[in-house]
Amino acid sequence: MPNLNFIKEHGIKKFTEQQKKKIKLLETTMENFDDGRSRSFFCKEVALLDLASLESALDEATQKIKIDNIKPDDIKIKAKILKSILNEIALKEGIELTKKKS
Repeated sequence: MPNLNFIKEHGIKKFTEQQKKKIKLLETTMENFDDGRSRSFFCKEVALLDLASLESALDEATQKIKIDNIKPDDIKIKAKILKSILNEIALKEGIELTKKKS
């Protein structure tokens, strides 16, 4: 429904542009943060969160990695940082990105 509402409000052209940007962000995320166990999580977050939130999360994660002197090849830590940031954003927006444990 959010996609249909966006299309009604902004038009299909704007929606298509936004989706292309989301695809680029997903490619960047997979290239730099995929620890081999997070693909479905990252795909879900790109589908559910808005573009501004995604861009903000990537920027925040990149800054934290730089400040904390995380090695570029330490993918597990990088993935953990980004996932934590995305979960915080999703929680604020009322979106569940991770499965609840039973």
